[in-house]
Amino acid sequence: MGSDGLASTVLNVHAVAGTTPRSSKRQRFVWCLYDFGNSAYPTIIMTAVYALYFADVVVPAEQRTSSDKWWGWANGIGALFVVLSAPFLGSLADRIRGKRLLLMLHLVVGVASCAALALAGPGDVRLAMILIVVSLYAFEGGNVFYNAFLPELVEAREVSSLGARGWAFGYAGGLLSLGVVIGAIELGYDARYCAVIAAAWWLAFGVWAVVWLRDDPREAALASSARGPGIGARLQALRTEGNLLRFLIALFFYMNALSTIFVFAAVFTRTSLGFERLESLLLILLLNVVAMPGSLVFGRLARRIGTLRSIEISLVLWILVVVASILTAWPGLFDAATSKAAFWGVASLAALCIGATQATSRSYVGEISPPGMSGEFFGMMAIAGRASAIVGPIVFGELSDLCGGDQRLALGSVGAFFLLGLVLLMRCRPSRASETGAHTA
Repeated sequence: MGSDGLASTVLNVHAVAGTTPRSSKRQRFVWCLYDFGNSAYPTIIMTAVYALYFADVVVPAEQRTSSDKWWGWANGIGALFVVLSAPFLGSLADRIRGKRLLLMLHLVVGVASCAALALAGPGDVRLAMILIVVSLYAFEGGNVFYNAFLPELVEAREVSSLGARGWAFGYAGGLLSLGVVIGAIELGYDARYCAVIAAAWWLAFGVWAVVWLRDDPREAALASSARGPGIGARLQALRTEGNLLRFLIALFFYMNALSTIFVFAAVFTRTSLGFERLESLLLILLLNVVAMPGSLVFGRLARRIGTLRSIEISLVLWILVVVASILTAWPGLFDAATSKAAFWGVASLAALCIGATQATSRSYVGEISPPGMSGEFFGMMAIAGRASAIVGPIVFGELSDLCGGDQRLALGSVGAFFLLGLVLLMRCRPSRASETGAHTA
């Protein structure tokens, strides 16, 4: 089946199913609320507080120059498990209508392993890395099933709007949870306990999606008409479904860059720009403040010009961000105070793009997912996205280690990944739903 045939299948099956989604306002709200809850994990653990705690406390002083390498490998191994399991679990969830059950299992494992990170003290590198691998797998694996609910909750032309709203909720959750952690640290609590706060936040707000969301019975009834014999056949069919395959390849490259930024943002500001811990945490707060409206703005833009064009704009902006970041960290080009001040502006532009790139990518996959196959399609997206999380952070960590801790060359690899993703994305076609939305906006 070609890309046009796939798009026709999506629209025809939706037409058979009816245009009114069987979801309540409450279900759409708790779907967004899950993003509000689980965003505490990437914000607090992967990007901000625990990343610095791992580098400054867990890794012994004599191995401190290799902390980027160990952190990159922990993230890469966790992503590898997602890549190996996501397509099969996604297909299974579609076949047994088990997205809700599998989301619940990943929530439990993720919360427990995230909280256990508080047990890792000075020198406990192996324990911390194992727990990062498990918790990252549970977080990303759970997102496969969470994302797969998106096309079941709203009509195809509303997918980008609800997807952007979910990202906005996520950045609000990351912002508020990080504020709680900063307050606790300023009151004298050990930074390791940020893991307990992140786990509690994830559970408190994420559990409601498990309680209220339900697999749509219409999706299972229509699955056989949209699905081939199995996941092996679907992966084989990617050779002929050229548009989807091109998009997944482009996604792989630009998500390499995004994954690396999430993993090393706080470490970069401290190592290359001399930020103090509190300055780095406040910068992450700024990212969440700007990213929240940014995801909504690009969600509206996607409805007007299409999801693919919206992603392309965000990638161009990301390339500018990387170039500007390298210049701010260039020795002797600016004094320390000027470099820091300039980077606040660069970070604001980056924050505007964060939600835009991810939300519109998720929306595009939702637009082309036939009913009954959303778990499988988002599983394929997870392969490309999480495969990038294996490569990007490891490349950054190895280049940083090769240069003795100088992160400029490593940051250049991030810009290269964005550029490759942009070039490949320009070969993709808009989805039919995206074109219709752009024409009627």
